[in-house]
Amino acid sequence: MSAPDVLVIGGGPAGMGAALEAANSGLTCVLVDESPELGGQIYRAPLPEAEQAMSPHPHGAYLRQKVRESSGIEVRTGCSAWGVFEGPEVPVSSEGSTIVYRPKALVIAPGAYEFVPPFPGWTLPGVMTPGAAQILVKTMGIEPGKRVILAGTGPFLPAVASQLVRAGVGVTAVLEASPRHHWWTLPWHGFRTPSILREGLGYLATLRRARVPILYRRGIVEVRGGERMTHVAHAPLDDHWAPNLSRREEIEADTLCVGYGFVPRVHLAQSAGCELEFRDEQGGWVPRRDAEFATSVEGVYSVGDGAGVAGAWSAESEGRIAGLAIARRLGALEPGDFDRQQRPWRTKLDRLTPIRRALDRICRIRSGLFESIQDDTLVCRCEELPWKTVRSAIDFGADQFRSLKVATRLGMGPCQGRFCWPATSRMIARQCQVGVEQVGPSSARPPLRPVSLGCLASMDEEAR
Repeated sequence: MSAPDVLVIGGGPAGMGAALEAANSGLTCVLVDESPELGGQIYRAPLPEAEQAMSPHPHGAYLRQKVRESSGIEVRTGCSAWGVFEGPEVPVSSEGSTIVYRPKALVIAPGAYEFVPPFPGWTLPGVMTPGAAQILVKTMGIEPGKRVILAGTGPFLPAVASQLVRAGVGVTAVLEASPRHHWWTLPWHGFRTPSILREGLGYLATLRRARVPILYRRGIVEVRGGERMTHVAHAPLDDHWAPNLSRREEIEADTLCVGYGFVPRVHLAQSAGCELEFRDEQGGWVPRRDAEFATSVEGVYSVGDGAGVAGAWSAESEGRIAGLAIARRLGALEPGDFDRQQRPWRTKLDRLTPIRRALDRICRIRSGLFESIQDDTLVCRCEELPWKTVRSAIDFGADQFRSLKVATRLGMGPCQGRFCWPATSRMIARQCQVGVEQVGPSSARPPLRPVSLGCLASMDEEAR
């Protein structure tokens, strides 16, 4: 069993920020991440062998360099933290072995995953998330397709679309669910963050030069094809994002990248026993935190998009503040020094708040998004459950995660409900005419990731 001062789970901007501040204060820190290199999704580094991959983000490269140069940070990539037990004790597995960490403080920074609502044809080959397409071009230099459509909502869509265009990928169209006039209000809210506005305008300029149309207030209603998708059907959306099927149109395409924002990864926080609260504008269920991002469990902090989707700059600022707060808590930093060092990061967070809240209002999921679902549409891919089976169980009173698991096996697959429950819970709320928060979150049971018997057997006797 290893006992560093701080264990950070997640190597994105939030995790790297927390590790840097903790280590700069003199604490020993272990930073673990599942990917082969630090950076998270936003600062993902290309693979060394990928000659056609895109250049890494300069700020991500800067953070990686600072982490690697720090003598107080032990970096472990390609590792999976699959549970948090009382102590806290955190088993981390890699290549057939497991180390159990018992840190004095734990920082959970796992990031978020993309929200993809079920729709007819969404399991066909060729349908992926924008993040998946981004990984292909950023890390491996591989084209996701020849005729690509991006659909959903949020600033991530034009960002990925412009990256695909710069990589030489043929982008046919971008379908944005929200109306155009909502997006043109952003300059009023982003006057304190001009760099973010310039970045967004740069994405739009890239798409305009490539003659890629952005079709506002449009949503996917069906994907058709045989062994692979061939056509994407879309329709205009009303204020609740319900499609007008009488004005349905089809576009020929071999790839659809669909994502309606992000969902915080809260399973590690749940495993640690942290209290959750529902914040629809931040992606759903998130850990309850104080002003320094400490959770309800002593010594456990939650930062970044895994604690509420807010973007890379907010994530790094939260991580920095949490790292400083831990240093103060463990006696490595005087209160006065903490106040002085955290002030610029708090100021940055305050400046990001107006544009972040505006984006939250624009991109908040509306109930009409699920009107395209048919009886035979799969809602749980792991267990291959169609909506008809789940809806019948709901009608019989199984309207919570545990009761639906018993009745239908929903969420019983390897993902443990991470991908099916965010959409299904909203479908239940719509069916039962209640708030999504009344349906409740999914549950978390270790191991949160598949773990080999060899990894379990390698744990020391004290940990077992």
